[in-house]
Amino acid sequence: YEQILDEKKDLEPLLKAKGKFEFIMQVYPNTDYATDARFKIDLIIDQLAAKEMSIARYYMKTEKWIPALNRLKIVVDQYDKTIFVEEALHRLVEIYYRLGLLEEAKRAASILGYNYRSGDWYKRSYKVFNKKYKSEKNQNKKKEMGLIRKKIKSLFE
Repeated sequence: YEQILDEKKDLEPLLKAKGKFEFIMQVYPNTDYATDARFKIDLIIDQLAAKEMSIARYYMKTEKWIPALNRLKIVVDQYDKTIFVEEALHRLVEIYYRLGLLEEAKRAASILGYNYRSGDWYKRSYKVFNKKYKSEKNQNKKKEMGLIRKKIKSLFE
């Protein structure tokens, strides 16, 4: 477990540690060791999901859409309790939209909207379908920039 560094390294220590902690949970279920093992398994699962996301991002950067889709589906299906699900759903929307699979993109966006409506990834997915959409942050920045420009302009007048 202590050999686990980050998601970009070898998976073997992750998988070995997960197996050992699952063994502890089965053999000694009502002990402090099992409680610690559950916590560490959750961290390992987060690392495995991070690994899949890292690989999916690489495939997206190199425009290998099908392998990226497969990795993102693994995150959504197998690691649905991790923090990476929200981003994975957004990336699915992006790739499906880019490939022209609009129904699949809408399905992924609706799942994202149902579960994470207030999240930034949902707003990004909304922008994929509606190019004219501007977030509140951008609108506020424009207003602030206008006020600052007015003040600077008034100094020179």
